[in-house]
Amino acid sequence: MAIYNYLEDLIQVKIQQILSNKNNVCKCDKCLSDMLAYAINGLPVISYVTSDGGIHREVQNLTNDNLKIELATRCVKAVDLVGKNPKHKK
Repeated sequence: MAIYNYLEDLIQVKIQQILSNKNNVCKCDKCLSDMLAYAINGLPVISYVTSDGGIHREVQNLTNDNLKIELATRCVKAVDLVGKNPKHKK
């Protein structure tokens, strides 16, 4: 069994949605990881332990509207910040 933070999935999906509309932002693995790290810092941890995915549906119900708004806001900021300041040569 493994411990998994469910918010990572939500953040990765949201970042990909935002990046689909941005042509001038680097989408390399390093930048994507930096965006994820920036966005997830400070958010509550929603972790679950499961070997078969059975608890996954219960965890999905824990995400409220305020958290979704905060997550989206952080993802936009993360894409903008990392997009303007990648930690590698352009």
